[in-house]
Amino acid sequence: MFAARNITKSFAGTAVLVGVSLEIAAGEVVGLVGHNGAGKSTLLKVLSGAHKPTSGELFLGAEPVSFSSPADAIAAGVGTVYQELSLLDNLTVTQNICLGNEITRAGQLQKRAMRAHARALLERFQLELSPDALLRDLPVAQRQLLEIAIACDRDTKFLLLDEPTTALEGDQADDLLRYVANLAAQRQIGVLLINHKLDELFGVADRLVALTNGRCVIDTPVREVDRQAVVAAIAGADHFTINQRTPVRRAAEQAPALQVEGLRSPMLRDVSFAAYPGQILGIYGLSGSGRSETLRAVAGVERAHTGDIKVGGRPLRSRTPAKAIKVGVAFVTEERKADGIVPELDAQLNAALPVLKRFSRSGWLRKSWLRREVGQLLDKLQLRGDARNAVVSLSGGNQQKVVLARALLQNPQVLLLDEPTKGVDIGAKSEIHVLLRELAHSQGLAVVMVSSEEEEILDVADEVLVLAGGAVVAPARPVEDMDIATLRELAWSEQDAASADR
Repeated sequence: MFAARNITKSFAGTAVLVGVSLEIAAGEVVGLVGHNGAGKSTLLKVLSGAHKPTSGELFLGAEPVSFSSPADAIAAGVGTVYQELSLLDNLTVTQNICLGNEITRAGQLQKRAMRAHARALLERFQLELSPDALLRDLPVAQRQLLEIAIACDRDTKFLLLDEPTTALEGDQADDLLRYVANLAAQRQIGVLLINHKLDELFGVADRLVALTNGRCVIDTPVREVDRQAVVAAIAGADHFTINQRTPVRRAAEQAPALQVEGLRSPMLRDVSFAAYPGQILGIYGLSGSGRSETLRAVAGVERAHTGDIKVGGRPLRSRTPAKAIKVGVAFVTEERKADGIVPELDAQLNAALPVLKRFSRSGWLRKSWLRREVGQLLDKLQLRGDARNAVVSLSGGNQQKVVLARALLQNPQVLLLDEPTKGVDIGAKSEIHVLLRELAHSQGLAVVMVSSEEEEILDVADEVLVLAGGAVVAPARPVEDMDIATLRELAWSEQDAASADR
């Protein structure tokens, strides 16, 4: 038995988990569900040793345990596979399996022995993979199975899985879930499976645990609960509207700044919506709903197989980031550190990267021009810190302001924002919200904002649409018709049907 007893976890005085208790028995699959921000990921990190609880205890059997790091948890027999896979694309299957546990003799790698170990592991876990295959050549489903097998290769007694089917198609997801069920039944491994797809959990889990606002609201055998009860528990009693402002209504005859029709890709199914000048359109959905993929397809970062996109009434035929920028579409990525900033460059130069030609004459960059215009914009955005220093020296909120400045310097008609306040403090978040309202309501931009935070969507957006399973399950409607419970119910109740149709 692996158990968490009365776990509370707080960050800067804010409780993310409150008195959560959970047990995983050997050979049992426990499904963990909850709305965005319910505390699922934080609980996973406590169980895996990535976070220490503020209070409460962990037990292995009857003995209390304390993990100072994920390595401690692994040594104790608790393995974790996160949603973002950790395997290395440029290494072979053998090299990934042996990474950190290489077989050596007299300081020399024993490649034959490592390959034999890899082959034995693949056979033991019934994976039909070549030990010599490069990871980048494998389908995502096989990489996922391989990572699970590697996690179970260290005398693992309990396995924690974070949304393992998010990037998988229907048959692939079914295969992975069968694999997990077999691991539990045949090897007596206890499994905690975080998943927002209730149909998958009802098909594989023995017991279901649901979190809402950091508290456990359901802990029961799957056979004793139905989907409706789970959705109701997750939605909670939050039938109120966060929004206390007056949303902006558009005129019936107003033309959209952005029109998207029938967008299809491996993750999207006939996504259609419109964004209007002077309004903020909020897009809400669970992990794997296609929310980020929608923005990335419109911005030309990811290719859609079919669908029409119009900007200012004109078709966007060549879908590349450069073309999107040229016609007035600016995109602020979710992952600012990976995709949004160049750490070594200063904040002003980072902001100006897409428009350096504007500050050049005869092939020479006029830094005084750049410093003046970009500096004024960063001042308007209330950047805190020296904009002439490396952007990596700034806080997360100020880095995000630099990325926003970069988008605004492109003079866009349409501003696409993927999780614009991810990883920023409360003060910076509030400032960004005020800025977005000003950009839309005062300056007339069409703003499309993806957020996994219900409160943020309701506080900032004028209209809200909901995605599930790569499809629009609730077309855009006025934000005053929405509340937290409605958002959750739409996203959760429609997720299963949307996924089943894929």
